[in-house]
Amino acid sequence: MKKTEFMKAHFLWGLLLLTISLFAGSCSNDNKETVAPAPEFELVTEIDATNPVFISPDKNFKIEYNAKNIKSVATNMLPEGWTAEIDESGSCINVKAAASATSKVKLTITATGEDTQKVSKEVTLCCLNFFDDVNGTFVLNEGNMTTENGSLTYITADGYVFDDAYKTVNGSELGNVAQDMAFCGDKIYIISQNGDENAVGTKFENDGMLIVVNAKTLQKEMAFTKSELSTLDWPTHVAAIDDEHVYIRDNKGIYRLNTKTKELTFINGTDKAPKSQFVTMNGKVYTYKSGLIGGIIEISPDSDTAKTTEFPYRAEVSINEVFGIQPADDGDIWVMTFGFGKSAIGKFNLESKKIIQRQVSVKPSVGSAGVAFVANGSDIYYTNGTTIYRLKFNADESLKAESGLEAEENLTDISTLDDNAGLLYNGLGVHPVTKNVYINTIKSFALYTQNTIWSFDFNNSAETPVAKYENYTNFPAGFFFAPQK
Repeated sequence: MKKTEFMKAHFLWGLLLLTISLFAGSCSNDNKETVAPAPEFELVTEIDATNPVFISPDKNFKIEYNAKNIKSVATNMLPEGWTAEIDESGSCINVKAAASATSKVKLTITATGEDTQKVSKEVTLCCLNFFDDVNGTFVLNEGNMTTENGSLTYITADGYVFDDAYKTVNGSELGNVAQDMAFCGDKIYIISQNGDENAVGTKFENDGMLIVVNAKTLQKEMAFTKSELSTLDWPTHVAAIDDEHVYIRDNKGIYRLNTKTKELTFINGTDKAPKSQFVTMNGKVYTYKSGLIGGIIEISPDSDTAKTTEFPYRAEVSINEVFGIQPADDGDIWVMTFGFGKSAIGKFNLESKKIIQRQVSVKPSVGSAGVAFVANGSDIYYTNGTTIYRLKFNADESLKAESGLEAEENLTDISTLDDNAGLLYNGLGVHPVTKNVYINTIKSFALYTQNTIWSFDFNNSAETPVAKYENYTNFPAGFFFAPQK
């Protein structure tokens, strides 16, 4: 082959290979997939990973988010009573729960990218409609008399402490020096000593002296200011039979309030009624009369006059003073008494007027809320200073009162467990379901913000609490528990 022919053939082959290469490269570029940018999705609303988000019934809660490279946002299907509406233009999710909704749910938010990639966020939601849970615990706080309103701490069944529950639900506060709570039907009655004006005339911004709330949601249903209850002089305790029979103890005695008419009627025979919690059972309200001729005062909705059932004149342990009463499971009344240097727990039957007594070794501490002891079944708990005692009451009538001294147990001295437990404040509580005993301690009156709520199962340990909640209370008035239905 001639040289020119060879060069021409070589050139043609090269041109062919170049064409094939360019064509192949062009096909390769045409088939290469475009990689979509990764989706980015974050919640702007601050969510505590360890605690649920609490939502008041029928009030909107907005969860805001930032989204980038996102095609759509969706949520899981929530139970009846809950809604979660997505506002993609506003980059938020509007969550709402009805009062009848399931209390606790999981909200899963899923953001889908421009391809199939997904990003999910999970939020635990709680509707504030569980305050009637018999496993929960209320701690009512007086607040500082000169500077603060009262408040309500709530401990959920699973141990979450919900501080200032009333304010969170209502956006307003309880009255100054909150003292007592009473449960009746679907309502809770909360009484404060000063309402919206304290003893020296300082005005407070709050909901008043007596506040009536929904027992399930804590939403305010009714409130009475100090001026509306101007007849009352430093009220301290409350009990309720129905809307027309709400009983309030003050420095004069006991009044009946008709919440429908707002009329206050004094109950004859209750002059100088003690500063102590009422006992409510069998459709009647009970308090007591102290002194040498003491007894149980019974108030019935049938009359605005009280009936007194006197203690036996000759009791095994003399009754010169009464510290408090509690209901017994069988309809009798537990009574803590003192006379001629001896303290005793008695079980008093209103029909037979018979009292069975067991002597105890200490004169119990009684806080300003008037709680001397608490009872669960036949277990009686009381205190002297920071020391907790228990008497397992034996009602065997063949036993002498002195038998109580042998049965008494010195359970624990709280001050030895924590340097901040300088003193107990306002008595004990015993949970009707768990049987755990609750105790409030503060470091001192001046350092009351250093405080602890203790929960003990004394059947298992007197040294190690089941739970310990620090720095939630403000001069706690006492423990309260929703009644079993």
